[in-house]
Amino acid sequence: MRKFLFIIICCVSATWLTSCYYDSEDEYHEITPQEIGQCLTAVKGNYSGKLLFEVNNPKDRSDYLDTLDIAWSVTADTMFNVKEFPQAVILDRIMDPELKEAMEQAAPAPLLARLAFYQIKPISFMVYPASVVYSIEYKGGTHKASLAFWINTSSSYGLYDTTNKTFQMQLIGAGLYLDDNMSHSYLVNNEYDDNASFPIVFTNVNLSK
Repeated sequence: MRKFLFIIICCVSATWLTSCYYDSEDEYHEITPQEIGQCLTAVKGNYSGKLLFEVNNPKDRSDYLDTLDIAWSVTADTMFNVKEFPQAVILDRIMDPELKEAMEQAAPAPLLARLAFYQIKPISFMVYPASVVYSIEYKGGTHKASLAFWINTSSSYGLYDTTNKTFQMQLIGAGLYLDDNMSHSYLVNNEYDDNASFPIVFTNVNLSK
Protein backbone atom coordinates (compact mmCIF):
# COMPACT_ATOMS: atom_id res chain seq x y z
CA MET A 1 0.00 0.00 0.00
CA ARG A 2 2.84 2.44 0.71
CA LYS A 3 3.81 2.31 -2.95
CA PHE A 4 0.40 3.75 -3.84
CA LEU A 5 1.47 7.08 -2.40
CA PHE A 6 3.96 7.40 -5.22
CA ILE A 7 1.88 6.05 -8.13
CA ILE A 8 1.31 9.57 -9.44
CA ILE A 9 5.03 10.33 -9.44
CA CYS A 10 5.80 7.12 -11.31
CA CYS A 11 3.12 7.80 -13.91
CA VAL A 12 4.14 11.30 -14.94
CA SER A 13 7.69 11.82 -13.70
CA ALA A 14 8.96 11.96 -17.26
CA THR A 15 6.62 14.77 -18.26
CA TRP A 16 6.10 17.03 -15.23
CA LEU A 17 6.02 20.74 -15.89
CA THR A 18 6.52 20.26 -19.62
CA SER A 19 3.35 22.20 -20.50
CA CYS A 20 3.18 20.14 -23.65
CA TYR A 21 2.26 16.83 -25.20
CA TYR A 22 3.31 14.72 -28.16
CA ASP A 23 0.99 13.47 -30.87
CA SER A 24 1.32 10.31 -32.97
CA GLU A 25 3.98 11.95 -35.11
CA ASP A 26 6.06 12.92 -32.08
CA GLU A 27 5.52 16.60 -32.75
CA TYR A 28 5.91 19.01 -29.84
CA HIS A 29 2.79 20.97 -28.84
CA GLU A 30 2.23 23.59 -26.18
CA ILE A 31 -1.09 23.10 -24.41
CA THR A 32 -3.53 25.79 -25.54
CA PRO A 33 -6.14 27.74 -23.53
CA GLN A 34 -8.83 25.78 -25.36
CA GLU A 35 -7.24 22.49 -24.30
CA ILE A 36 -6.96 23.73 -20.72
CA GLY A 37 -10.70 24.43 -20.89
CA GLN A 38 -11.31 20.90 -22.15
CA CYS A 39 -9.31 19.50 -19.23
CA LEU A 40 -11.31 21.53 -16.73
CA THR A 41 -14.63 20.49 -18.28
CA ALA A 42 -13.62 16.85 -17.93
CA VAL A 43 -12.33 17.13 -14.35
CA LYS A 44 -14.77 19.52 -12.66
CA GLY A 45 -17.42 17.97 -10.43
CA ASN A 46 -17.90 16.36 -7.04
CA TYR A 47 -15.88 13.40 -5.84
CA SER A 48 -15.73 11.00 -2.93
CA GLY A 49 -12.89 8.64 -2.18
CA LYS A 50 -10.00 8.04 0.15
CA LEU A 51 -7.33 10.19 1.74
CA LEU A 52 -4.07 8.26 2.21
CA PHE A 53 -1.33 9.33 4.59
CA GLU A 54 1.58 7.87 6.52
CA VAL A 55 1.48 6.98 10.20
CA ASN A 56 3.96 5.53 12.67
CA ASN A 57 2.61 2.41 14.37
CA PRO A 58 5.16 1.26 17.00
CA LYS A 59 3.23 -1.99 17.54
CA ASP A 60 3.41 -2.98 13.88
CA ARG A 61 6.31 -1.60 11.83
CA SER A 62 4.71 -2.81 8.61
CA ASP A 63 1.60 -0.72 9.28
CA TYR A 64 2.55 2.75 8.07
CA LEU A 65 -0.47 3.81 6.02
CA ASP A 66 -3.87 5.06 7.12
CA THR A 67 -6.92 6.02 5.10
CA LEU A 68 -9.93 8.24 5.69
CA ASP A 69 -13.10 8.81 3.71
CA ILE A 70 -12.97 12.20 2.02
CA ALA A 71 -15.07 14.31 -0.35
CA TRP A 72 -13.85 17.06 -2.64
CA SER A 73 -14.87 19.13 -5.62
CA VAL A 74 -13.29 20.84 -8.62
CA THR A 75 -15.03 24.01 -9.73
CA ALA A 76 -15.14 26.05 -12.91
CA ASP A 77 -12.46 28.42 -11.66
CA THR A 78 -9.94 25.53 -11.52
CA MET A 79 -10.14 25.33 -7.74
CA PHE A 80 -9.85 22.12 -5.77
CA ASN A 81 -11.96 22.33 -2.61
CA VAL A 82 -12.26 20.19 0.52
CA LYS A 83 -14.79 21.71 2.91
CA GLU A 84 -13.45 19.87 5.97
CA PHE A 85 -9.84 18.75 5.78
CA PRO A 86 -9.11 16.38 8.70
CA GLN A 87 -6.23 17.22 10.99
CA ALA A 88 -5.77 13.48 11.57
CA VAL A 89 -3.19 13.46 8.78
CA ILE A 90 -0.67 15.22 11.04
CA LEU A 91 -1.58 14.13 14.58
CA ASP A 92 0.96 11.31 14.52
CA ARG A 93 3.68 13.86 13.76
CA ILE A 94 3.03 16.19 16.70
CA MET A 95 5.32 15.46 19.65
CA ASP A 96 3.94 18.14 22.00
CA PRO A 97 1.07 16.34 23.86
CA GLU A 98 -0.74 19.58 24.66
CA LEU A 99 -0.59 20.78 21.06
CA LYS A 100 -1.66 17.36 19.79
CA GLU A 101 -4.71 17.43 22.07
CA ALA A 102 -5.52 20.96 20.92
CA MET A 103 -5.39 19.88 17.30
CA GLU A 104 -7.56 16.84 18.02
CA GLN A 105 -10.20 19.13 19.53
CA ALA A 106 -10.12 21.64 16.67
CA ALA A 107 -12.83 21.73 14.05
CA PRO A 108 -11.84 20.63 10.53
CA ALA A 109 -10.96 23.53 8.23
CA PRO A 110 -11.24 24.02 4.45
CA LEU A 111 -8.48 23.17 2.00
CA LEU A 112 -8.31 25.12 -1.25
CA ALA A 113 -5.87 24.56 -4.09
CA ARG A 114 -5.43 25.85 -7.61
CA LEU A 115 -5.03 23.30 -10.38
CA ALA A 116 -2.75 24.20 -13.28
CA PHE A 117 -3.31 21.88 -16.24
CA TYR A 118 -0.23 21.20 -18.32
CA GLN A 119 -0.99 18.03 -20.31
CA ILE A 120 -4.07 16.50 -21.93
CA LYS A 121 -2.87 12.95 -22.70
CA PRO A 122 -3.46 12.00 -19.92
CA ILE A 123 -5.01 14.99 -18.17
CA SER A 124 -2.29 16.12 -15.78
CA PHE A 125 -2.05 19.11 -13.50
CA MET A 126 0.19 20.76 -10.95
CA VAL A 127 -1.36 21.63 -7.58
CA TYR A 128 -0.87 24.89 -5.68
CA PRO A 129 -2.49 24.44 -2.25
CA ALA A 130 -3.11 27.17 0.30
CA SER A 131 -2.42 26.44 3.95
CA VAL A 132 -5.21 24.85 5.99
CA VAL A 133 -5.80 27.13 8.98
CA TYR A 134 -7.28 25.66 12.17
CA SER A 135 -8.40 27.61 15.24
CA ILE A 136 -7.05 25.93 18.38
CA GLU A 137 -7.02 26.51 22.15
CA TYR A 138 -3.42 26.06 23.26
CA LYS A 139 -1.48 27.16 26.37
CA GLY A 140 -4.36 29.23 27.66
CA GLY A 141 -5.09 31.13 24.48
CA THR A 142 -6.64 30.94 21.02
CA HIS A 143 -4.13 30.40 18.23
CA LYS A 144 -4.05 29.97 14.49
CA ALA A 145 -2.47 26.64 13.48
CA SER A 146 -1.53 26.55 9.79
CA LEU A 147 -0.83 23.30 7.98
CA ALA A 148 1.41 24.32 5.09
CA PHE A 149 2.24 22.43 1.90
CA TRP A 150 5.14 22.65 -0.51
CA ILE A 151 4.30 24.43 -3.77
CA ASN A 152 6.15 24.71 -7.07
CA THR A 153 7.29 21.12 -6.65
CA SER A 154 7.09 18.30 -9.16
CA SER A 155 5.64 16.03 -6.45
CA SER A 156 2.50 18.13 -5.94
CA TYR A 157 0.35 17.12 -8.88
CA GLY A 158 -2.41 14.85 -10.14
CA LEU A 159 -3.93 12.81 -12.92
CA TYR A 160 -7.44 12.33 -14.25
CA ASP A 161 -8.39 9.30 -16.35
CA THR A 162 -11.24 10.29 -18.68
CA THR A 163 -12.04 6.65 -19.49
CA ASN A 164 -12.43 5.36 -15.94
CA LYS A 165 -13.33 8.74 -14.37
CA THR A 166 -10.56 8.28 -11.82
CA PHE A 167 -8.97 11.19 -10.00
CA GLN A 168 -5.64 10.93 -8.17
CA MET A 169 -3.76 13.80 -6.60
CA GLN A 170 -0.79 14.12 -4.29
CA LEU A 171 0.12 16.99 -1.97
CA ILE A 172 3.36 17.31 -0.04
CA GLY A 173 2.98 18.49 3.54
CA ALA A 174 5.64 20.89 4.78
CA GLY A 175 4.91 21.80 8.40
CA LEU A 176 2.55 23.06 11.08
CA TYR A 177 3.01 26.67 12.19
CA LEU A 178 1.42 28.69 14.99
CA ASP A 179 0.11 32.18 14.38
CA ASP A 180 2.47 34.09 12.08
CA ASN A 181 5.69 32.36 13.09
CA MET A 182 6.76 30.50 9.95
CA SER A 183 10.28 29.80 11.19
CA HIS A 184 9.40 26.84 13.41
CA SER A 185 7.33 23.80 12.44
CA TYR A 186 5.69 21.77 15.18
CA LEU A 187 5.74 18.61 13.11
CA VAL A 188 8.50 16.05 13.27
CA ASN A 189 9.70 13.62 10.73
CA ASN A 190 8.62 10.04 11.32
CA GLU A 191 11.17 7.30 10.89
CA TYR A 192 9.87 6.28 7.46
CA ASP A 193 10.58 9.66 5.86
CA ASP A 194 13.84 10.79 4.33
CA ASN A 195 13.06 14.40 5.22
CA ALA A 196 10.40 16.54 6.83
CA SER A 197 8.09 16.41 3.81
CA PHE A 198 5.25 13.91 3.75
CA PRO A 199 2.84 12.85 0.99
CA ILE A 200 -0.94 13.04 1.22
CA VAL A 201 -2.92 11.37 -1.56
CA PHE A 202 -6.52 11.83 -2.70
CA THR A 203 -7.97 9.04 -4.81
CA ASN A 204 -11.37 7.80 -5.93
CA VAL A 205 -9.82 4.55 -7.16
CA ASN A 206 -11.28 1.44 -5.52
CA LEU A 207 -8.44 0.35 -3.24
CA SER A 208 -10.02 -3.01 -2.46
CA LYS A 209 -9.23 -4.38 -5.91
